[in-house]
Amino acid sequence: MAITAPFHGRTTELHITDAVSGTISSSTLLAEIDDMSALELSRATVDLLSYGEDDMRKLVGAKDNGSISVTLNWAPGDVDHDALATAFVDGTLETYAIQWVSGSSSARADFSAFVTSYGIAHPKEDKVTCTVELTISGAVTFDLTPV
Repeated sequence: MAITAPFHGRTTELHITDAVSGTISSSTLLAEIDDMSALELSRATVDLLSYGEDDMRKLVGAKDNGSISVTLNWAPGDVDHDALATAFVDGTLETYAIQWVSGSSSARADFSAFVTSYGIAHPKEDKVTCTVELTISGAVTFDLTPV
C-alpha cells in the first residue's frame, strides 16, 4: 500500500547506515531529532543567448543535492550523536537514509554526506540542542516503493 498524500512529517526518521540502500532498523535510527530541514535537490542552469536573438535559452547543468540541517535534543554520550561529532572532526563521508512513514507504508531516500558543521546551543531557559549540517556528496537514491 503506497503512502497517500497528504501525510504528516512527525514520523519521519533519519538513519545512519552502513551503505547506500543498506538495512535500516531501530539500531540505525538517529534518536532525539527535534527538526530536520527539507531535502532539496537542484540543478544549475546556464543562460544561452546568441547575438540577434530575443529569447533566452537554457542549458541544464549538474545536480546539486544540497544539504540537510538536523537539530537534535542533544544527548552527550549517545552513540549516534557522538558519531556525528566524530564524522565532523575526522571529515569522513558517511551514509544516511531518510525514511518517511505513514501507517504501515514507507518510502526512503539514501545519500552520502559530510558533517560540515556541528554546533551546540545552550539557552538558559530551554533544552540544549545540537545542530549538524549534512552536506550531500554524490547521488540521492530514492525508494518510493511501499514496504
